[in-house]
Amino acid sequence: MSDVKMILVGDTNVGRPDPDSAFASVLPVLQDADIRFCNLETVLADARYLSPYDRVTLPRTDESVLASYVKAGFNVMNQANNPNTYHGLDALVRSLEVLDRAGIAHAGAGRNLAEARKPAIMERNGARVAFVCRTSVGTPEMAAGPDTPGVAYYPVHTHYEAPTRVHSNPGLPPIVHTVPDRGEHRAALQEDIRKAKGQADVVIMSWHWGLSPFQVHPGAGTGEVEVMDYQKEMGRFAIDAGADMVVGHHSHQPQPIEVYKGKPILYSLANFVHDLASFREMSFMAILVRCLIRDGKIHRLSIVPGKIAGNGPPTFGKPAQLPDVVRRMQEMSAPFGTKFQVGQDDVAVVL
Repeated sequence: MSDVKMILVGDTNVGRPDPDSAFASVLPVLQDADIRFCNLETVLADARYLSPYDRVTLPRTDESVLASYVKAGFNVMNQANNPNTYHGLDALVRSLEVLDRAGIAHAGAGRNLAEARKPAIMERNGARVAFVCRTSVGTPEMAAGPDTPGVAYYPVHTHYEAPTRVHSNPGLPPIVHTVPDRGEHRAALQEDIRKAKGQADVVIMSWHWGLSPFQVHPGAGTGEVEVMDYQKEMGRFAIDAGADMVVGHHSHQPQPIEVYKGKPILYSLANFVHDLASFREMSFMAILVRCLIRDGKIHRLSIVPGKIAGNGPPTFGKPAQLPDVVRRMQEMSAPFGTKFQVGQDDVAVVL
């Protein structure tokens, strides 16, 4: 069994006139990998697959754009996310067909619930890597059913508690509690991870979750957002169930990295390329994740720091060139006890 090099990036939605330009500047950092993962933050379906009354302006991508992803080397994609059903179930099913036709492995959405739960499995150099995918962002109506298309949806309940000093300080924000489903959905996830572990050497749990800064800081957009309680609970649950790594996305900005029982939980991979109009005037931190699999186990995990101006792609650099990004990742991960080793080319996560 030879080494397997894997690169993981976050929210990716190419919608520009020249789609190849979305990845041109980052091809050098993408090339040296056997597996390249992204969260496909759009649905791939030509307009003829939409309802004639569709008026949704949120992400949708013409099918021809997928060629640019393929040229960049992406070969596995998360499909459990909210944009997948913005334009109806016909568009979702068509998107799955387009990915299948291009040979892109994917998981998290399907023509029925069994298909949505099925992991994507990549085999490279004698090692097998499985991706189990879920989303907690969106509405229950997005969920795949026994005989209907949709996504692998994991429900979370939100409760609001008044702070103790609310009477003396009217208007104080509430305390927010997030509670993941602890019944059938948890049992199903545990089953899926255990089955994937029986089929692969390494299991990656991919989860579309958390809050984006636009939801918490309307009008500002770039403020950091704390990791929700349910993310911590379910990230650790996934590891306990047998996952070797958890990767999150949706917040559009990096979030902390936790090492739990020697296994990494990356709460947000942040934006990679995202051609949503609202991002054009914003700046973000960015990370690219490198993972080396050796002898069927995660041997080394590291991040390459970067920054995004507008829609991206990020400008990645050596840690010495972007010390503020490195420092911020260290600071936000410190409460989890995470340790890093800053090298010349990247920042290793101590496992």
